[in-house]
Amino acid sequence: MIRKIIIALVSSVIICLSFAFVNYTPETERESNVQYFSFSSLVMIYLVYATPVYLLLGVPFSILIERIKRKIKISHSLFMYFFEVSVYLIAGLLATFIFLLVLSEGRIFSNPRDAGGFFLLGGIASFLYYHLYMLSYLVKRKEE
Repeated sequence: MIRKIIIALVSSVIICLSFAFVNYTPETERESNVQYFSFSSLVMIYLVYATPVYLLLGVPFSILIERIKRKIKISHSLFMYFFEVSVYLIAGLLATFIFLLVLSEGRIFSNPRDAGGFFLLGGIASFLYYHLYMLSYLVKRKEE
């Protein structure tokens, strides 16, 4: 459980740094009389939204996935990888849907096309979480 929380926090920081890097406008490209956020402000704004989603939705989904994985016995490691990636991706999309539903107070259904980019980000976020989680096992194995 602690590992999942740590991975969620690390994933949140990485994804928020990445989003801030993409959305940051360098001073040389800024227009006059237009307000811009600093890089650190962008990171903090994104962390405010991403971290609770990772902790309140991502970690419980990850625990649920582990329980499902124990019941489904897939012996071939490549099939297990694709199964896990698929399930984590679905969980990321579901977490994004719940996040948008809460944030929009149910108005997400009025124009679902506006949410398409968020679902892509949710998929990327879950993909990152899963791979960092798997990487944490490799790192632990090398330490022993």
